[in-house]
Amino acid sequence: MISRTSTSRPSLRRFWGALAALTVAAVAIATGPARALATPPEQAERRFEVMTYNGYLGANLQLLFGITDPIELIDAAAAVFAHVDQVDFNVRAVAIARQIVEASPDVVGLQELSLWQTAPLSNPAQLKTRYDFLQILLDELERQGHPYRAVSVNENFSGALPISATTLARLTMRDVILARSDLSTSELKVSHPTSHNFQAKLPLAIGGNPIQVLRGWSSVDVKVRGKSYRFVNTHLEAFSAVIRNLQAQELAAWMSESPLPVVLVGDLNSLPTDLAGAYGIMLGAGFVDTWVEAMDGLPGFTAGQDADLMNLPSELDHTVDYVMHNEDGFVDAVPGSGDIIGEEVADRTPSGLWPSDHAGMSITLHIAQP
Repeated sequence: MISRTSTSRPSLRRFWGALAALTVAAVAIATGPARALATPPEQAERRFEVMTYNGYLGANLQLLFGITDPIELIDAAAAVFAHVDQVDFNVRAVAIARQIVEASPDVVGLQELSLWQTAPLSNPAQLKTRYDFLQILLDELERQGHPYRAVSVNENFSGALPISATTLARLTMRDVILARSDLSTSELKVSHPTSHNFQAKLPLAIGGNPIQVLRGWSSVDVKVRGKSYRFVNTHLEAFSAVIRNLQAQELAAWMSESPLPVVLVGDLNSLPTDLAGAYGIMLGAGFVDTWVEAMDGLPGFTAGQDADLMNLPSELDHTVDYVMHNEDGFVDAVPGSGDIIGEEVADRTPSGLWPSDHAGMSITLHIAQP
């Protein structure tokens, strides 16, 4: 893997872009001016950029699993909430937005865009927002001059615990699809938003009370310069391979009914070697890993930073985040177009936080006429 500790290292996109430019120049020299001035191939006009990014909910919820003592549970929940403050999303969103702006994808699938709220224990319905990751990110994208809008929001697990003798904290997990809002409908049109929750749910006990961890997927139909595809965003179960595989099977079955070519993005919580698990289920359902397709064996590590986001150098050492498309011949990855987002030292916030415990991944695709 190319080192991530050097701030002067060019990004993968710039490296491959420079290589492509050299290739184009060589072709122009070899074929003469007529070739160099030829009309670009039609498929070049049908290219579109997509991205996936896990924004990190801000804490490790495993600290809460299995605790039965009420006092211990309050202390653990307070520690979780304090950690969310420590890795302040208001700060991290500036870096994440900057990376989205630089890549300028038409659509983005984001996971863990959480909503954290507090309320008095005496009145749990009197909720006050502490962090709305979605609104914070949208506001920051607008501030940076590259506005997006939320076109499909998938609300998943929601739960509340006391964090002191007087205060309750509530977490609502959300995965979101964003689309550029600065393009005309002739350039980008989004329609038919859907949101679904998986039938397969992880059963847990917290504070002696049984709960089920809800996850799901969302989708929109995207028309880019006259060609259409279905964009799907998901986040599969992290803590149970059995539940995760059931979710992958459910999603694959749903996507098989799509009348349009499908582009799937998200955190599958499954390694590329997991051929019997979620990754293999998607391959078996006829999906192509676009990083493998586009990047010719270059590792695309997306996960591994410490929970406090202060580790240095980068500890990204495995891949669980993917951009995929179904193998129908209509959508293909542009060779050399893959980029890992947020993995360089220069991407960290001024206080030294990585933007997330994951890195993002962007890929340029092109679509032919279905």
